[in-house]
Amino acid sequence: MDTREIIEALIFSAAGALASREILKVVPDISEGDIADAVSELNGIYKDSGRTFRIERASAGYMYVTLERYAPFLRSLHNPSRLSPAALEVLAVIAYRCPCTKQTVDTIRGVDSSSSLKSLLKHQLIDVKPGKPMRYVTTERFLEVFGLTSLSDLPDLGQFEELFGSE
Repeated sequence: MDTREIIEALIFSAAGALASREILKVVPDISEGDIADAVSELNGIYKDSGRTFRIERASAGYMYVTLERYAPFLRSLHNPSRLSPAALEVLAVIAYRCPCTKQTVDTIRGVDSSSSLKSLLKHQLIDVKPGKPMRYVTTERFLEVFGLTSLSDLPDLGQFEELFGSE
Protein backbone atom coordinates (compact mmCIF):
# COMPACT_ATOMS: atom_id res chain seq x y z
CA MET A 1 0.00 0.00 0.00
CA ASP A 2 1.06 3.54 -0.76
CA THR A 3 1.84 5.65 2.34
CA ARG A 4 0.09 8.63 0.76
CA GLU A 5 -3.11 6.62 0.39
CA ILE A 6 -2.91 5.46 4.01
CA ILE A 7 -2.50 9.05 5.19
CA GLU A 8 -5.44 10.07 3.01
CA ALA A 9 -7.64 7.33 4.50
CA LEU A 10 -6.65 8.24 8.06
CA ILE A 11 -7.45 11.92 7.60
CA PHE A 12 -10.68 11.08 5.77
CA SER A 13 -11.87 8.83 8.59
CA ALA A 14 -11.22 11.34 11.39
CA ALA A 15 -14.16 13.18 12.92
CA GLY A 16 -12.11 16.39 13.19
CA ALA A 17 -8.51 17.37 12.71
CA LEU A 18 -6.23 14.34 12.91
CA ALA A 19 -3.07 15.13 14.84
CA SER A 20 0.22 14.39 13.10
CA ARG A 21 1.32 12.39 16.14
CA GLU A 22 -1.65 10.04 15.58
CA ILE A 23 -0.62 9.47 11.98
CA LEU A 24 2.96 8.82 13.09
CA LYS A 25 1.71 6.17 15.54
CA VAL A 26 -0.16 4.31 12.82
CA VAL A 27 2.24 4.69 9.91
CA PRO A 28 5.73 3.60 10.95
CA ASP A 29 8.95 4.93 9.49
CA ILE A 30 7.64 8.30 8.31
CA SER A 31 8.28 11.82 9.52
CA GLU A 32 6.27 15.03 9.90
CA GLY A 33 7.85 16.12 6.63
CA ASP A 34 6.62 12.96 4.90
CA ILE A 35 3.10 13.71 6.08
CA ALA A 36 3.30 17.29 4.81
CA ASP A 37 4.65 16.07 1.46
CA ALA A 38 1.84 13.50 1.13
CA VAL A 39 -0.78 16.13 1.94
CA SER A 40 0.74 18.47 -0.64
CA GLU A 41 0.68 15.71 -3.28
CA LEU A 42 -2.92 14.84 -2.42
CA ASN A 43 -3.99 18.47 -2.65
CA GLY A 44 -2.31 18.66 -6.07
CA ILE A 45 -4.29 15.63 -7.20
CA TYR A 46 -7.53 17.11 -5.82
CA LYS A 47 -6.87 20.43 -7.55
CA ASP A 48 -5.91 18.86 -10.88
CA SER A 49 -9.02 16.69 -10.88
CA GLY A 50 -11.35 19.58 -9.94
CA ARG A 51 -12.29 18.25 -6.49
CA THR A 52 -14.36 20.50 -4.21
CA PHE A 53 -12.17 19.93 -1.15
CA ARG A 54 -8.60 20.08 0.12
CA ILE A 55 -6.70 18.91 3.19
CA GLU A 56 -5.74 21.79 5.47
CA ARG A 57 -3.69 22.11 8.64
CA ALA A 58 -5.93 22.70 11.61
CA SER A 59 -5.09 22.59 15.26
CA ALA A 60 -2.16 20.13 15.57
CA GLY A 61 -3.07 18.09 12.52
CA TYR A 62 -4.94 17.85 9.25
CA MET A 63 -8.56 17.79 8.15
CA TYR A 64 -10.63 17.91 5.00
CA VAL A 65 -12.24 21.24 4.17
CA THR A 66 -14.60 22.21 1.39
CA LEU A 67 -13.49 25.03 -0.90
CA GLU A 68 -14.86 28.42 0.14
CA ARG A 69 -16.86 28.92 -3.04
CA TYR A 70 -19.20 26.09 -1.95
CA ALA A 71 -19.92 27.62 1.48
CA PRO A 72 -23.30 29.18 0.53
CA PHE A 73 -24.62 25.80 -0.59
CA LEU A 74 -23.36 24.05 2.53
CA ARG A 75 -24.83 26.73 4.81
CA SER A 76 -28.24 26.36 3.22
CA LEU A 77 -28.12 22.58 3.67
CA HIS A 78 -26.65 22.37 7.15
CA ASN A 79 -27.93 25.66 8.64
CA PRO A 80 -25.19 25.87 11.27
CA SER A 81 -25.98 27.46 14.59
CA ARG A 82 -24.51 30.90 14.75
CA LEU A 83 -22.80 32.57 17.66
CA SER A 84 -24.20 35.85 18.89
CA PRO A 85 -22.04 38.97 18.71
CA ALA A 86 -21.75 38.78 22.51
CA ALA A 87 -20.50 35.19 22.35
CA LEU A 88 -17.96 36.15 19.69
CA GLU A 89 -16.76 38.98 21.94
CA VAL A 90 -16.34 36.59 24.85
CA LEU A 91 -14.56 34.10 22.61
CA ALA A 92 -12.15 36.80 21.44
CA VAL A 93 -11.36 37.82 25.02
CA ILE A 94 -10.68 34.21 25.99
CA ALA A 95 -8.60 33.53 22.88
CA TYR A 96 -6.36 36.54 23.49
CA ARG A 97 -6.23 36.36 27.29
CA CYS A 98 -6.49 32.64 28.06
CA PRO A 99 -6.51 31.29 30.55
CA CYS A 100 -8.83 33.89 32.05
CA THR A 101 -11.57 34.05 34.62
CA LYS A 102 -15.20 35.04 34.14
CA GLN A 103 -14.44 38.16 36.15
CA THR A 104 -11.75 39.15 33.65
CA VAL A 105 -14.14 38.62 30.74
CA ASP A 106 -16.92 40.58 32.47
CA THR A 107 -14.54 43.43 33.36
CA ILE A 108 -13.26 43.75 29.79
CA ARG A 109 -16.76 43.63 28.31
CA GLY A 110 -18.49 45.64 31.04
CA VAL A 111 -21.43 43.20 31.22
CA ASP A 112 -22.23 39.76 32.57
CA SER A 113 -21.01 37.03 30.23
CA SER A 114 -22.69 33.98 31.77
CA SER A 115 -24.99 33.11 28.87
CA SER A 116 -22.23 33.56 26.29
CA LEU A 117 -19.90 31.35 28.30
CA LYS A 118 -22.58 28.65 28.47
CA SER A 119 -23.12 28.87 24.71
CA LEU A 120 -19.39 28.62 24.00
CA LEU A 121 -19.06 25.64 26.35
CA LYS A 122 -22.03 23.98 24.61
CA HIS A 123 -20.36 24.47 21.21
CA GLN A 124 -17.10 23.09 22.67
CA LEU A 125 -15.18 26.21 21.64
CA ILE A 126 -13.99 26.82 25.19
CA ASP A 127 -13.30 24.65 28.21
CA VAL A 128 -12.80 25.16 31.94
CA LYS A 129 -9.43 24.60 33.57
CA PRO A 130 -9.85 23.14 37.04
CA GLY A 131 -8.99 25.27 40.02
CA LYS A 132 -10.23 28.25 41.92
CA PRO A 133 -11.18 30.51 40.39
CA MET A 134 -12.28 28.65 37.27
CA ARG A 135 -10.35 29.73 34.20
CA TYR A 136 -11.52 29.51 30.62
CA VAL A 137 -9.38 28.39 27.69
CA THR A 138 -9.99 27.77 24.01
CA THR A 139 -10.22 24.18 22.75
CA GLU A 140 -8.84 22.19 19.86
CA ARG A 141 -12.32 22.54 18.33
CA PHE A 142 -11.90 26.33 18.42
CA LEU A 143 -8.69 25.98 16.41
CA GLU A 144 -10.39 23.66 13.92
CA VAL A 145 -13.46 25.86 13.45
CA PHE A 146 -11.37 28.97 12.85
CA GLY A 147 -8.73 27.20 10.75
CA LEU A 148 -5.85 27.90 13.13
CA THR A 149 -2.92 25.68 14.02
CA SER A 150 -2.34 27.52 17.31
CA LEU A 151 -3.38 30.68 19.13
CA SER A 152 -0.23 32.33 17.81
CA ASP A 153 -1.97 32.38 14.41
CA LEU A 154 -4.47 34.95 15.73
CA PRO A 155 -3.99 38.45 14.34
CA ASP A 156 -1.81 40.69 16.47
CA LEU A 157 -3.89 42.99 18.68
CA GLY A 158 -1.63 45.86 17.61
CA GLN A 159 -3.00 45.50 14.08
CA PHE A 160 -6.53 46.11 15.36
CA GLU A 161 -5.43 49.17 17.31
CA GLU A 162 -3.87 50.59 14.15
CA LEU A 163 -7.02 49.95 12.13
CA PHE A 164 -9.65 50.92 14.67
CA GLY A 165 -7.77 53.05 17.21
CA SER A 166 -9.12 56.33 15.89
CA GLU A 167 -12.77 55.21 15.96
